[in-house]
Amino acid sequence: MASVDLRDNNLLGISWVDSGWVPILNPGNVLDYFSERSNPFYDRTCNNEVVKMQRLTLEHLNQMVGVEYILLHAQEPILYIIRKQQRQSPTQVIPLSDYYIIAGVVYQAPDLGTVIGSRVLSAVHGVQSAFDEAMSYCRYHPSEGYWWHFKDQEERGIFLI
Repeated sequence: MASVDLRDNNLLGISWVDSGWVPILNPGNVLDYFSERSNPFYDRTCNNEVVKMQRLTLEHLNQMVGVEYILLHAQEPILYIIRKQQRQSPTQVIPLSDYYIIAGVVYQAPDLGTVIGSRVLSAVHGVQSAFDEAMSYCRYHPSEGYWWHFKDQEERGIFLI
């Protein structure tokens, strides 16, 4: 069986949970939970792994350069937001993606482009459906021209366009 590289795939449609951790999740251990080996969202080459292997505290992440994960927000006991970010300097970071944990289930938060694209697609689909329905009432004959024919209309009205 071939392995699938999830870093190249869109992770918005998947979720991950380790039910053994769910009852004990808290702001102090949620990053440990997120860094489980079976979590497809976690990048093993991040600075958090270096800090963990060297048994340093998370405060050392501020002096490192590279990808890191931080706990952005916690609303105990059900919601935690983890941010993946690229640290450029001790004071400059670039957010890469956000993940939310609801009742122990990890999801990737969609980026703004994905949300706007989805909304535009929904709007265009609605407009296309309305246009298709309007076109179903439009009739044409070479000698009479165009007219509208509605199902509840008894006689055909001729409206030249």
